[in-house]
Amino acid sequence: MNKRCPICDGQLIDKEVSKTFKRYGQEFAYHNIKAEVCQNCGDRFLDGPTVTHIEREIREKVFEKAA
Repeated sequence: MNKRCPICDGQLIDKEVSKTFKRYGQEFAYHNIKAEVCQNCGDRFLDGPTVTHIEREIREKVFEKAA
């Protein structure tokens, strides 16, 4: 099944990427994240469970330091 980019209709491929998230005034770098990447425009798409996991992990890191 060919997955298509919702932005440009290019073909999406599964790939591991790096991404920096900016939250709570800090930056958090993540590497080797599974994503779908458009071969045409380069947009990256993370699935919901991955984003939820990363957001939870960032909150834990931030609030552990504050405690």
